[in-house]
Amino acid sequence: MVAATLDLSAIVGVVALDVADELASVRRTEEIERDWRAWHAALFPTVLYPPYAPYHVEFWDWVWSLRPDTPARPFVAVWPRGFAKSSSAEVACAAVAARGTRRYGLYICDTQDQADTHVGNVAALLESAAFARAYPACAERKVGKYGNSQGWRRNRLRTASGFTLDAIGLDSATRGAKVEEERPDLLIFDDIDDVLDSPRTIARKITSITKSLLPARAPHAVTLVVQNLIHKDGIVAQLVDGRADFLADRIVSGPHPAVRHAEFALDETGQWRIVAGEPTWAAMDIPALERDIAEIGLRAFRAEKQHEVALERDGALWSLGVIDDHRVTAVPSGVDLVRVVVGVDPPASATGAECGIVVAGLGRDKHGYVIEDVSRRGSPLEWATAAIAAFDRHEADAVVVEVNQGGEMAVHTLRSVRPTLPIVTVRASRGKAIRAEPIAALYQQGRVHHVGRHPALEDQMASWVPGDASPDRLDALVWALTSCLEPLLRKPNRLRGWS
Repeated sequence: MVAATLDLSAIVGVVALDVADELASVRRTEEIERDWRAWHAALFPTVLYPPYAPYHVEFWDWVWSLRPDTPARPFVAVWPRGFAKSSSAEVACAAVAARGTRRYGLYICDTQDQADTHVGNVAALLESAAFARAYPACAERKVGKYGNSQGWRRNRLRTASGFTLDAIGLDSATRGAKVEEERPDLLIFDDIDDVLDSPRTIARKITSITKSLLPARAPHAVTLVVQNLIHKDGIVAQLVDGRADFLADRIVSGPHPAVRHAEFALDETGQWRIVAGEPTWAAMDIPALERDIAEIGLRAFRAEKQHEVALERDGALWSLGVIDDHRVTAVPSGVDLVRVVVGVDPPASATGAECGIVVAGLGRDKHGYVIEDVSRRGSPLEWATAAIAAFDRHEADAVVVEVNQGGEMAVHTLRSVRPTLPIVTVRASRGKAIRAEPIAALYQQGRVHHVGRHPALEDQMASWVPGDASPDRLDALVWALTSCLEPLLRKPNRLRGWS
């Protein structure tokens, strides 16, 4: 009897310890759940970590505000690629599963393969050691009566706690998705746009979203959209600018660029550098972002990280393709420049608006060369100094200044810096389209070449449609090339005899 009593006491002691450990674990979990920062640090310290950008904080405050069976406003996160968009969405799935704020989610992507990959990533998060200790039922697979797994495969995961996540590709979206009698109460749209989407493809995707997926939701469902801005007419762009008439009560976080007020310039080695601007996330500093530029190129960086989507518009006088076709890395050997001018389009006020400053030249081959774009914001003294520095650097013949709006003051400012500066004043007596069309025609004929790359200028050229407001860099370009190529523009029939 004594031995049996001792054995029973030992068992009771073990059970008590187990209960105490379980209670302590519950208390620790409750403690870290009070603040999402503590939750990240305890469970996913290498996935999401400080310093957080303000838009990360906004997103996670929204996730932590979710309550079971309670509707919430849709959240649209338009952040740069590589700035934790998808990681945040995947960890958010783990968070709502762990905290029980949602029970059935759809992870929706452009393609089924993409969606399957994200669901697999969420499964790996749930199976991680720290998460499994805090939420054992959420980390275990749901099994049937005979121990068979009921959903832990490529396109579906189902946990013992009752959370389900399905992968849906817009290329195979299905109507009325549900598990048994349960409708989705969480929809995550991640990378649903593709840069090559045609208007027909975009329309098809919107039809799938609005007629198949959104109507399948539970009444208290919440929707999250995460993507960088990659298509000017894509679904995310329409959600940002208000063209989309669905998810009407949405919170739009962004578009947030990687670098706010970014300016780029080539260094002496020919590498692009970020010469001005402030990173929006301290974890991605200027050196890291410059490595990205070196890896993927400036145009891709500006599209993927800065949300500067392809700006070419129907009706634009220039196209990026034409500019690229005739681009040169330097003025060809043996082609002397017989005239070089600095075109200046002064801002209408002295409040720091951008001043267009573009250097162009005329070669002995009767071709025009766009040499440098040094347009900048700043005080009148600052942009005048920049224009004169460009004049000296390229041994220019003149500075051409438009005097329609504030131009007389611009001439005065330039003269105050250098009284002897040769200045040619021009007055816009005709519409910009009439002035710009002859220059655009020379581009089409392959008679104007950009020396190197001038991204901001080229974006203005490819996006300007006659009738739009006047962009500064484009105006400066037109004045500079008009001054250089005046004989050609005055007698266009002479083109046939030029080499």
